Amino acid sequence: MGDRYFQPRHPNLELLLRRSPDFGYAGIGHNGGPPLDMSFRGWAWRRSMQKAWATPPREIALRRMARAEKLGLSYRAYAAALLDTGCHLSAALLPLHYLLAGNLQAGAGLRVNEHVAGLLPRFGGRLLLLADEAAFGPLDRAARRALAARIAALGVPAELLVLPFRLHETDGQRATRLRRLLAGRGAPRHEVFMLGSNAADLALARATNLGSFVPLARWFAGF
Repeated sequence: MGDRYFQPRHPNLELLLRRSPDFGYAGIGHNGGPPLDMSFRGWAWRRSMQKAWATPPREIALRRMARAEKLGLSYRAYAAALLDTGCHLSAALLPLHYLLAGNLQAGAGLRVNEHVAGLLPRFGGRLLLLADEAAFGPLDRAARRALAARIAALGVPAELLVLPFRLHETDGQRATRLRRLLAGRGAPRHEVFMLGSNAADLALARATNLGSFVPLARWFAGF
């Protein structure tokens, strides 16, 4: 309920992400205690949270746990997206550079991130690989074919999405085009969670209003 994304409140976003418990670190000066908000609003929020996170019937809880494990997520991450959107997560959006790196223009000399590649066969959902031209540069037809062939060689079913680069484009405009890409592939955005490791990934996931954002380091971490 309200926590499918990490909610930064400080302008220095990168610094907060490095200190955030969502990324494996405790905040400076934080003793791990509960929030000290004693206002009525705080009380009402805590009461609502308790109701929202009440243990569901055993059959429902087991079904959610099975779906979460299939996607490599914790029960809480899966349930938080369900409570926020009313939709079950079913697909992962993985920025391509976390899986492949190298000369994408020529399609040669691509290096595979063995750790991420080793997780893909365990994933039981729909896998969408996002090639962002803002990071890789323009990808012509030959480069896209080479990328598709390299991905197919991994032996894991995946769909390649290319997000073209536009000069002077805002984050909101990029998010709108990503939503259109997902809609064109028949992937409802609330059923898609994004994997990432930095502020740019988090910002794109939030602007696109995806079902959730999951730090890549936590993907399948508990399995």
